[in-house]
Amino acid sequence: MKEGKIKNILITGSDGRLGQELLEIVTKQESNYTKSNFHFTNRNSLDITNLKELREYIESKSIDTIINCAAYTAVDDAEKNPELAYLINTEAVKNMAELSFQKGIRLIHLSTDFVFEDNKFRPINEEDTTGPKNIYAKSKLAGENEIKRINPANSIIIRTSGLYNRFGNNFVNTILKLGENKKVLDIVCDQFNTPTYARDLAITILTILNQNIKPSKSVTIYNYSNEGSCSKYDFVKAIFELSNIKCKVNPISAEQYPNAAIRPYYSVLSKEKIKKDFNIQIPYWRESLKEYLKIINIGLNKKHKIGIIGSGFIGSGLAKLLAENKNYDISGILTRSDARKRNDFAQHSFLTNSLEDLIESSDLIVECSGDAIYATESIDKILKASIPVVTMNSEFHVTTGSYFVDKGLVTEAEGDQPGVQAILHEEALEMGFKPLVYANIKGYLNEKPTLKDMIYWGNKSNLSLEMVTSFTDGTKVEIEQVLVANGLGAGIIQEGLVKLSNDNMLEGGSILADKAKELGYPVSDYLLSSKLPAGVFLMVEHDEDQKGSLKYYKLGDGPYYVLERTYHLCHFEIIKTIKRVLTGGGVLLNNSKKPKFSVAAVAKRDLKVGDKIQKGIGSFDVRGTAVEIVNNLSHVPIGLIANATIIKEVKEGEKITFDDIDIPESLALKVWKEILDKSKIPECV
Repeated sequence: MKEGKIKNILITGSDGRLGQELLEIVTKQESNYTKSNFHFTNRNSLDITNLKELREYIESKSIDTIINCAAYTAVDDAEKNPELAYLINTEAVKNMAELSFQKGIRLIHLSTDFVFEDNKFRPINEEDTTGPKNIYAKSKLAGENEIKRINPANSIIIRTSGLYNRFGNNFVNTILKLGENKKVLDIVCDQFNTPTYARDLAITILTILNQNIKPSKSVTIYNYSNEGSCSKYDFVKAIFELSNIKCKVNPISAEQYPNAAIRPYYSVLSKEKIKKDFNIQIPYWRESLKEYLKIINIGLNKKHKIGIIGSGFIGSGLAKLLAENKNYDISGILTRSDARKRNDFAQHSFLTNSLEDLIESSDLIVECSGDAIYATESIDKILKASIPVVTMNSEFHVTTGSYFVDKGLVTEAEGDQPGVQAILHEEALEMGFKPLVYANIKGYLNEKPTLKDMIYWGNKSNLSLEMVTSFTDGTKVEIEQVLVANGLGAGIIQEGLVKLSNDNMLEGGSILADKAKELGYPVSDYLLSSKLPAGVFLMVEHDEDQKGSLKYYKLGDGPYYVLERTYHLCHFEIIKTIKRVLTGGGVLLNNSKKPKFSVAAVAKRDLKVGDKIQKGIGSFDVRGTAVEIVNNLSHVPIGLIANATIIKEVKEGEKITFDDIDIPESLALKVWKEILDKSKIPECV
């Protein structure tokens, strides 16, 4: 490659630990590797197991370097899913090696210390013999062997161990959570390796890219981990010591804690080769652990600064809670009203009209404005500043949220119905249940409420007219269940949802579950009942051999079971998601990168040319209904309707299309068009 030429670098697995670190470093421009275009992909945006799709992507982007961070890393699950492990860890790697060979592309592939033979009690060199003991390691070694067989020039394999960082689940984050909730932990003390801070490895990879290296005619293998070595017991003790967590740790042998997959007893890597070839220094594991804990503010006295967008019912309630919480400080509360005149607000001194000031002073921002268009503008700026966002704004997610899925961390919060269903979903999967129905409970539905009634109920409930109207006419629940469907990979039974009237969760839920079984996928819907408590529930099934146990635990005879949460405490529960994000727990719920469903605007009355609609959600002009996007490509999402004008007559009950209405230009409208374009592209098989 000629000096100064712009490089096009493909980074696969951008939603994994190493991929996320590379994305953050590049996004924040912390690396001096500036003469490059980075193309970050994940399994939703690029199927690396599909050779044709991978070739087309590489050719369209003029890719000259691949950093393969994608992998199937669930070590124990690989024992039950060997086909999937080999597909991702071997076949996909073979595809990249072949294209790298054919097109002269440089390939950097990440592998694992587990490939080595488990008979050494000294740091393992790159040339030491391999002898993997589990499916994961065998599939990774097979991927290495494909690269060596095809032999793309100037390619590198980096073997690493024990990656951790704040993105997603990993050993450190799991231990931190366990340490906060348990008094005693039993940890294996006779297996040794070196934990690796993913950020250190990411910096090393970018350093390698940034150096002028003499081209090689064959594949080069390097080891990389942090310096030193420790057992899991030593590592956990250090985590608790540095985090000021008072949890007792008992040492046990690996035989006392059997795993589905065999782990090596000694897997400490020698890094002399990579240090010499690239003139790098590698941090000691304990120092990197300290650095990581500082980043997530574990064990420090510093309070997290939380910003709030929205000064209504939710924002006000959350501010009151944060003001009394020892772990958080309110950095500011963004309002569109005149902050100087809001003497009705308890935390009046925190009110601001400047989003820029809020971003500058916050570690995390909660968006709870309930306005999709406004939230789109705000969240775009927040994520560009690399600040995580927690929302209680399902309207935003189903309108434009999918666009932001890979732009930074943005998640819906526990507390509102979608977030609570997502928590139940996580708990159900952990217990081995298979969800069939994600269900909301709605006490009352009137698709054409009167202004007089809504003013009365709004005053009685201390809710805005728009909010109480969107609850009553069903728009809110349609939005919520579409978010759940998109975010949790469910479908809907019919346009507008079934909205089954039934006062019995098991009976009504079973009707919906039968339909889900018939369709072959889980569904999102709701029950209409004035007698059931407010809340949500899941209809689930389990293995037949657990039937007796579930009956003993009072869940009934099956085949369907109800997992219920008969309350949702909205702003009270947002703090749980704030903590989740700040401690590395990741996204609870979003609208997915490629949503299948939307909420269309349906006329509540005959709309005439020239009619103005100030805001769609909560209006007396339109209501929302769930639709499948691919069958309604011209529909207008109700969240986009604001300051709009009817330009073509629409009859009561008809869905509004873009031909019927003039909507002012906005970032939200532009984003929706991008989402729509991606929704037209069929899924790769």
